[in-house]
Amino acid sequence: MVQVTPEKLFIRIKFRKTGRLQYISHLDLVRTMNKIVVRSGLPLWYTEGFNPKPKMVFAAPLSIGTESHFEFMDLRLTERVDTDLALERLNANMTDELVCTEAYYPESPFTALRWLKYEMELVTSGASEELAGKCNEALASEKMEILKKTKSGETVVDIKPLVHSATARFEDGKIKISAILSADPSSFLNPEYVVKLLRERCNVLSSSDLTSEHYSILRTEGYFFDMTLFR
Repeated sequence: MVQVTPEKLFIRIKFRKTGRLQYISHLDLVRTMNKIVVRSGLPLWYTEGFNPKPKMVFAAPLSIGTESHFEFMDLRLTERVDTDLALERLNANMTDELVCTEAYYPESPFTALRWLKYEMELVTSGASEELAGKCNEALASEKMEILKKTKSGETVVDIKPLVHSATARFEDGKIKISAILSADPSSFLNPEYVVKLLRERCNVLSSSDLTSEHYSILRTEGYFFDMTLFR
C-alpha cells in the first residue's frame, strides 16, 4: 500500500489511447504527456538537475499498433488538488484519441498490476464457427509454443504459463479473441504472440493479399493477482 505524504504525492491518471495514436511509440507518448501536464498548470513536482522534468510513471507500456482504454500514469505533485479539476485541466490539452477518463489518489503501486485483458478482432479468410473452434483448441492446448526471435536468434517459447484465459468466437464475420495475459514486468506477454500462435496453428491471416486480411487489438481492463479490477 502506497503511503501518500506531502513529500511524495502522486495522482493517478487513467486514460485511453486509440485510433491513429496506436501507432505512436511509448517514447513519443511520454514526450506528448510531458507537454500536456506542463500546459495543465497543475502543481507539478520536477526532477532536479540540468534539465528538470515533471515526474511521470507509466504502467505496462503499449506496443505500437495496440489500442487501449486502460492506460495509467502516476503524476507527482507538490500539493493535493481536486481530482475533477486535474481531469479538466489535462483534457483541455488532449484529443478524442488521447483522453483522460479518471483521476484519483492511488493506494496500490503499479507493481500490483498482474493481468491485462485484451479484445482482438481478426478479419481473415475462412472465418467461421469451425475456424473459431480450431482457435479455441489451440488456445486451450497444454502447451502454446511459438517461435520467438531473441537477441541470440530464434527459440521456441511456451507462452501458456503467461495466459490466464483465452477464448475465441465467430461473430459479425470475424474471429474475436478475448484474452487475459500476464502484466508482470518480468514475464509480460505481448498480445501479438497470441495472434502469432493462431497464425501458426490455425492458418489465420495467411492470405498473400495484405488488403483483404487484418486484425486489431484493444486493451480493456487490468487486474490484481486475485482478479479484482486494478486501480
